[in-house]
Amino acid sequence: MGYFLKSKTTGVSTASGTTAERPSVAEKGTFRFNEDTTRMEYYDGTAFRSVTPQGTLGMALDTDSGDGSATTFTNFFTTAPANVNNVIVVVGNVPQEPGQAYTVSGRDITFTSAPPNGHRIYAFIGFDSTTTSVLS
Repeated sequence: MGYFLKSKTTGVSTASGTTAERPSVAEKGTFRFNEDTTRMEYYDGTAFRSVTPQGTLGMALDTDSGDGSATTFTNFFTTAPANVNNVIVVVGNVPQEPGQAYTVSGRDITFTSAPPNGHRIYAFIGFDSTTTSVLS
């Protein structure tokens, strides 16, 4: 069976319903929109799982400025990242390599060399959730 779009402004519809309306016997790979959670979900052969991230995943931006001498910025992060690799840090428009140019401990960030005076430090956070959740 082929699928086609009637015009450039239409989309593809999928099955939808509440959590209680999930099929009692679903085939592995079944996709549907859950009206209760407002998320797309799929059946993996065992349980329905969300296609969209779960938990507190949400991009945030923390900023500060270098002074040419400080290497540690205490309470720099609004929320402590789970891992140094879950943060994108940019100093003066130059991306920094995690574990080499900086380390993270709780809400603190420590650079191997002091960010230059007046250079903005940007840290994009919110990359901590990498797994799908079982939906109930």
